[in-house]
Amino acid sequence: MKRIIYAFGLIALTVGLVFICLGNGKTKSVKESGILSVEDIQADPAAFKGIITLNGVVARMHPSDPKRFAVIETAEAKHCQSVGCAKFFLPVHYEGKLPQIWDEVNITGSLVKQDGYLLKASRVDILRHLTFDGGKQ
Repeated sequence: MKRIIYAFGLIALTVGLVFICLGNGKTKSVKESGILSVEDIQADPAAFKGIITLNGVVARMHPSDPKRFAVIETAEAKHCQSVGCAKFFLPVHYEGKLPQIWDEVNITGSLVKQDGYLLKASRVDILRHLTFDGGKQ
């Protein structure tokens, strides 16, 4: 009888540890397309290591650094029809030709800790320029 109780306890402990280990991971899963959103990054930027690609809308240009701009969540920009209503702005540094405000972009690069988190971009692909009826921009 003691063997059965010990065996059951060992099995329960093993199963519990497996669930804890699987549910406690800090790494984030990437969507099937492999492209993240700004919202994915917002919750825990430190969880994203290496090269990533994310989609966003250019919301601001840095006033004193001509190689920096900020992106916001694409769905949020489309819903608000304003780049000022965003809850989170992700700063981006890019050495190439910069996109314009309201450009929807896919950005490839890596997140670095620098006054918060900054996406050091190696590539910026402009998908389209968003415009809305009534001239809101």
